[in-house]
Amino acid sequence: MFGQWSVILFCVFTFASVIKCDENDWMLSYERSTIDDCKVRFYKQLAPSIVLPSGGQPAYLREFAHIAAIGWTNEDQSVRWLCGGSLIWENFILTAAHCASDDDNVPPDVARMGDINIYSDEDDEFAQQLRIVDIIRHPMHRFSSTYYDIALMKLERNVTVHDTVAPTCLWLDDEIRFPELLAAGWGRTGFAEDQTNVLLKVQLAPITNGECSSYYGKGNRMLRNGLMDHQLCAGDEEMDTCPGDSGGPLHVKLFKEWKLIPFLVGVTSFGKACGVSTPGVYVRVSKFGDWIIETLQRHGEMATRFKFEPLVCTDRYYNLREYKEDVKIVWDGQESMDWSNKYFSSSASNYIVNLTRPFSDQSHYRNCCGTLIEPSVVLTLAECVANKGSRPTQVVLQDGNTIDVAEIIIHPLYDSSFSPYYNNIAVMKLKSFAPIEPYCAWYGHANPNQTTFLTGQQLIPEEHSSEPHYFRLMTRVWERSSDQCRLAPQYSGLLLNGLQDEHLCFENQPFLVPGSCDTILGSPIEKDKDGYIYIHGINLFGRDNGFGEPAVGVRLSAHKAWLASVLLPHSKSDTFVYIDPDLELGDKCGYADGTRGTCIAEPDCPAFRSRLQQRQQITFCSNRNIVCCPNKAIDPRKMAIEKEFNECEERYRHLRTDRQNGSSHTIQIGWQDSVSTSYGCYGYLISTRGVVSSASCLLERGRMPNIARIGGIDSLDNSRVVPIDKVTIHPKYNPTKQQHNIAILKLESVVEPTESVFPTCLWQNLTHSPVEQRLVEFNFNIIVTIIATKRYDPMHPMYKSDCEALLNGTFDEPETICMNPGITPYESLLYHYDLQIQYRSGSVFKRCYKAGSPIVWKKALNDTAYVEYLVHLYSHGSCESNIPRVVARVAAYIEWFKEVLQY
Repeated sequence: MFGQWSVILFCVFTFASVIKCDENDWMLSYERSTIDDCKVRFYKQLAPSIVLPSGGQPAYLREFAHIAAIGWTNEDQSVRWLCGGSLIWENFILTAAHCASDDDNVPPDVARMGDINIYSDEDDEFAQQLRIVDIIRHPMHRFSSTYYDIALMKLERNVTVHDTVAPTCLWLDDEIRFPELLAAGWGRTGFAEDQTNVLLKVQLAPITNGECSSYYGKGNRMLRNGLMDHQLCAGDEEMDTCPGDSGGPLHVKLFKEWKLIPFLVGVTSFGKACGVSTPGVYVRVSKFGDWIIETLQRHGEMATRFKFEPLVCTDRYYNLREYKEDVKIVWDGQESMDWSNKYFSSSASNYIVNLTRPFSDQSHYRNCCGTLIEPSVVLTLAECVANKGSRPTQVVLQDGNTIDVAEIIIHPLYDSSFSPYYNNIAVMKLKSFAPIEPYCAWYGHANPNQTTFLTGQQLIPEEHSSEPHYFRLMTRVWERSSDQCRLAPQYSGLLLNGLQDEHLCFENQPFLVPGSCDTILGSPIEKDKDGYIYIHGINLFGRDNGFGEPAVGVRLSAHKAWLASVLLPHSKSDTFVYIDPDLELGDKCGYADGTRGTCIAEPDCPAFRSRLQQRQQITFCSNRNIVCCPNKAIDPRKMAIEKEFNECEERYRHLRTDRQNGSSHTIQIGWQDSVSTSYGCYGYLISTRGVVSSASCLLERGRMPNIARIGGIDSLDNSRVVPIDKVTIHPKYNPTKQQHNIAILKLESVVEPTESVFPTCLWQNLTHSPVEQRLVEFNFNIIVTIIATKRYDPMHPMYKSDCEALLNGTFDEPETICMNPGITPYESLLYHYDLQIQYRSGSVFKRCYKAGSPIVWKKALNDTAYVEYLVHLYSHGSCESNIPRVVARVAAYIEWFKEVLQY
């Protein structure tokens, strides 16, 4: 009968590191042969994320908190509101210089803030109206021209800063890369229309001065020199600013974390007939930053350039700003955050490493980092490591620890002289394993419009620091197709061959406050798939992590073949597996080494697994149920135990229930003489007369055990004592190195299988083992045989190469491998509550196991029963939770079991 073992073996013949024999059972090979294996290589189970509620606060209309109406008081105390302005300091308004007087050369005397309808008292709850005590026009302004049309108006006192009244920030960068700007005011609603009572806003697109010159030529006496660089045009086919809007703001809302921050880009200056598709002209605020600050200082204000830095200004009034619509929930007048739409998180990935190099004065490289994609492998950009004179010599982990770099491998097709944006990828191999688990690399296809996550860095403003400081944060963006990826001109011009399959384009809709999320070269682009976080790519170029305009990364899937060639050991050939379709059951067959055989059913050939174990040629006859069995290997003496092993799953199906947890197979091993009886070891029942245990435990007392208690794990009433016929320690057992730490006990009589005691099944796959296994341990009182505690801890297999690197040694014996302790449910809960560092360092949990503890895998048969396979036997190891444990591979001892237990 070929059965379950043959199904697993069929998967083995693909010789991939990871196989999946059904939907729920992942298998990991003992030797690595693919890089697409991270999910099972570092298999873990963590508690799900917990969404915490957020506090609420009243919702106010904060969109226009900086806008001021500038008025002239009539004799009857009514006010003519003829201009607008923007509150830029708590007692200063920025407006147009031509608003310094009306047509009668009378200056304005009052400003009103926090009011949307300036001719109604229905919304005056938060309105503030203050006298204007001083007007400072730019010194180069002349009423006879439109140039330098900018002025400051000082109020009688500071405003009361509030959600509806707060200064705006200033956009002091000459580059205006926003496709849309927002203007607002109480001006006329169109040509020959009346002035509006309610504040109106219009969206306008910036227009280059070259394009705008066709509307405003040099013939205009107020624009004798044409448009100058301190002037800015903006317009729309239908909307425009009109008379009465003069001095008002042209601003942009920039995003930071949860809120939108207004930045004043321009001051409304002049235009042609409004609403007739002619762009308006605005004063470019960035050209007057120094003048504004100097003017404030001359009037006794503590204004500095630093206080107008984007993040400094943003933080000054951050709590008063409006929420971005999609990140808030309004209920009964209260605002709270919608955590499901969160854009940023302050918890950056701990698998990002910094790069250090011999020369620390290379400012370009300070913005480079790497991503830990394997325990001793860091992925980064080629440009971050290509300079031979200053290649990184160490990586720095998030906890400050450093690891030396052993080797740097740059993609062979990277050519910075042609274009730095192709094949810009490199691998850094470390001299030792990092003490944290890496996150998995994703080698799947592109998925436009899917959410991805990036790590950026936010500037920490410091006024007197020469070296900028940052903290890292996570943000979400959306992957875009090449057609959707509209790159900024400075990047698209450098892509000589355009966007390729290796490029991963991403973006998010809002523009960010400068410095709130700067791009880190080489940082990971992550994706969440089926509850697992994968590294999808690494950051290549773009501003603000793709916010406002697309950015681009290197897609890992496009470089999978190169990464495999760099990261994998020499691939193993599968040419020793051969299927001869012309052979049938009973036919004579042969091997290339001269061995002759007969085609028989696989279970009837004891040498089959032996040849596979020794990586000798295996020939199938017609199908995978019939093998070419060497004639000399057919040994009738082994047939009974061979059959018992192979038929285990079906043989005891009627005894399997959902109540079993290892106790049905566990045997207490004891020493009995005329004076006393005691039990000090335990074993696992693998046949009706065979028990497997550890050699080290059986040899501790200096004499061999002579009794075994059967069926007494859950209840002594169901137990019975059976004499031991023979104890066989493995002939290669080395007590110094704990090699081959395994032994077989043969009972004097056959165990009659019942629900409380029957043999376990043996895992007979020589190349793979299940990912999710459990170590079973019963702690007995060795005198009275009463159970004290029972453990069922998760254990996960490791590649032999990983184990050797972590333990700084080699395993020459193929029967020995390592396993990694998994996370128990209790640890998972603590892990979620920010104890990752303690857990990873092994300082929280210690796990000491007894030699001989069985490590098993449960295969579900149906909703109420399962079959338990004995896969490994615990040998030895440290008690630290983050250090691998050495175990014995049961499959490697199958032939020896048969030799000892043959009937």
